[in-house]
Amino acid sequence: MSNLFSRSFIMRNSNIRMAVLVGLSLTAQGIANGQSDAETTLNDFVEQYRSLQGLSNDEARLAASEALQTSMVAYWSVEPMDPAVFAPLSKSMGFAHAGEGDERFVVISWNVELRSQSQAYGGLMVFIDRKGAQRVEPLQFKKPTSLRASLDEKARFTSKDWPGAVYYEALLRHQGNKPVYTLLGWDGADNIRTRKIIETVSLSGSKMKFGIPILSVDRGTTKRHILEYSDQVSAMLKWRPDMEMIVMDHLSPPRPELVGQTSYYGPDMSYDGFAWKKNRWVLEQDIDLRDPDVSGPWNNPKKLRRRRRN
Repeated sequence: MSNLFSRSFIMRNSNIRMAVLVGLSLTAQGIANGQSDAETTLNDFVEQYRSLQGLSNDEARLAASEALQTSMVAYWSVEPMDPAVFAPLSKSMGFAHAGEGDERFVVISWNVELRSQSQAYGGLMVFIDRKGAQRVEPLQFKKPTSLRASLDEKARFTSKDWPGAVYYEALLRHQGNKPVYTLLGWDGADNIRTRKIIETVSLSGSKMKFGIPILSVDRGTTKRHILEYSDQVSAMLKWRPDMEMIVMDHLSPPRPELVGQTSYYGPDMSYDGFAWKKNRWVLEQDIDLRDPDVSGPWNNPKKLRRRRRN
């Protein structure tokens, strides 16, 4: 057992060192090409992410993802966050931001597909704490090696047990003077299902919580809303500023006997939405959605996935 542990430890640290060396090489190349320090760093992060997706085994991918997260946390622990220069990241991984000044909130996230075709995730959030200082919080995904059968709509999480997703939109609303944030995200789930998620986040000083009860659904409240559907289809979940509404496909099974088996669900050409009313998001069903642009405003991680059957 000790030999196996030692071998795993050596391999893991070797993978992290390799990721760091690749980053240093890319930085030198960016400087030679006349890029600014910020542009060079962001492009380095993108290349590190693309490189980890091509690694041959789960352990190497997870180690490279950890190294990428460590590099990002270290960078924004000393550098100011400026969402205006984030085009390189937003084209390759999840990038979402909302608010200005003391309410600025940024989340960067990415997926790591494992050989089982389940997903692990990496990420971090950057926000302003109670003292007015920029704070960087790494997000720790706790279930990288097992299929997650379901995602609890009622549970509350912290950054230490993050449920995991790739977020592509962030919205800021207020309950009185208190800012609350809503994230739209993608979860690859497994090889038969995909999820789109409306996640809620609150910040209190330096503390962060995922899952606050600001979603009204069927006369009750929930902490997140989940669209779960077949891996073979696409479903829309997006913010429509012209409607001031989060809009989404309504999902249903192709036959009545498949009700509850979400791996068969898909869009049925009707639409639902959440509108902000009286300090919460309220579900409105069967909305009139003219000109439904179903192309998502983000880079779908599944387009980067390589199907592996071994």
